[in-house]
Amino acid sequence: MSPSPAVYEYDPENGSRYAQAYALYFRVPADRRIFFYDAAGSDCANFASQCIWAAYGGWLPGTDQPTVALNSQRVKQNVRQTSLWYGSASFSGTTRWCRVEELFSYLTAAKASGPQGELVAEGTWDSVRPELIRRGDLIQLVVTGYAPHRYGHSLYVTRQGPAFGDILICCHSYDRLNAPLTSFSSLPGAYPKLRVVRLRRASFPK
Repeated sequence: MSPSPAVYEYDPENGSRYAQAYALYFRVPADRRIFFYDAAGSDCANFASQCIWAAYGGWLPGTDQPTVALNSQRVKQNVRQTSLWYGSASFSGTTRWCRVEELFSYLTAAKASGPQGELVAEGTWDSVRPELIRRGDLIQLVVTGYAPHRYGHSLYVTRQGPAFGDILICCHSYDRLNAPLTSFSSLPGAYPKLRVVRLRRASFPK
């Protein structure tokens, strides 16, 4: 019999620590990595899912070898993952883990177990107020060159602030560590629209 799900808080600080530790993929020694990364790119949703997973307590903070070994075991044991939302050291992840639109649909869907998110803002850079964005939020962007009118990039917020230039994000698919959100808001032709997803406490089997 499967264990009954327990409720876990969403901790933006832990998610941010993970994001900052693993944002610059090529600078992370191979023996310190716990998840698969697509070195050729197309890795943004995979990385965002990892940050969300960490914020739910999947990741124990630290990149020393003993802690990495513990976290690697937690990944193998699917701690804070579900049968529909998971990644591993050798697999980029299920579509709900590693694809932008599927990740959004899964986070915001009603379900008994798994990450719980809600859409708190959506629109153009002129219509979304930056003060609504909080640390630990997921930001997704429409990418004109990728698929016009379709969301195609995910960012994890590591610092909130009153203006887009004060908000910091980490992401993959062009690795960025604590980059200002103006890296994207200043290019509305390339990234014309954004949406903001806020995560909250959720149930997981373990």
